[in-house]
Amino acid sequence: MADYQLRPLSIGEILDGALVLLRRHFALVLGIAVVCEGIPTAMDVYIDLTGGGSQNPGLSLLDRLLTLVGSVLVTGATVRVVSEAYLGRTPLFGDAMGFAGSRFGTILGANIMSGFLTVLATLALVIPGIVVACGYSVAAEAAALESGSASEALRRSWDLTKGFKWKALALGVVSIGLILVVYLGAGVLGGIMGEVVGGLDAVLAVLAACVSLLIYPVISCVFTLFYYDLRVRKEGFDLEMLSRQLGL
Repeated sequence: MADYQLRPLSIGEILDGALVLLRRHFALVLGIAVVCEGIPTAMDVYIDLTGGGSQNPGLSLLDRLLTLVGSVLVTGATVRVVSEAYLGRTPLFGDAMGFAGSRFGTILGANIMSGFLTVLATLALVIPGIVVACGYSVAAEAAALESGSASEALRRSWDLTKGFKWKALALGVVSIGLILVVYLGAGVLGGIMGEVVGGLDAVLAVLAACVSLLIYPVISCVFTLFYYDLRVRKEGFDLEMLSRQLGL
């Protein structure tokens, strides 16, 4: 990420920066995803191949809980990877996982609170729900990188995204769109192989699961860069401040 300095970034630059980071540190990011989401992903495959959640209610519930825990750890670890890359350092697996563990409770609380408030707003009207979701789009990043409680992370995210909620929406739509394109592409390819070869249900389920492993790191990379972009624009955030904040 040495090419991406702490300066105001456009939507395209944020997305490009996230893809560059993922490419340069693909093995590390994939390792984090496998460790954090590997077990629930394997459980997803097993549940799909054995009749679905209705046939495995207990296992399905455990799967959801492990997925929640894994997504929080992936977020924290990915935030650390991005931050280390911004400092021109080499991100390390153990350091990233340790950082994620130390901020687990705050990130989890921020995710639960933001999700709950977004649902409440959506029940009132669709547009306010979208606005709330965009306002809390960097709550997890604020929870990971700034000292304070989950509620403070939500307030921080809301303040940072003032005037930039449209940008959060655009980043979310494009990021999810890119992931869906890859996911659907893998599904189409798998479907063609299934028609030609046949009997590949298990292989296709594993392929889809492998693609899904990268969903959380991609989203987290994009919105970590967005978090720094907002701080640069609003606070003149620079490398010295980042280094001090991370205690490096």
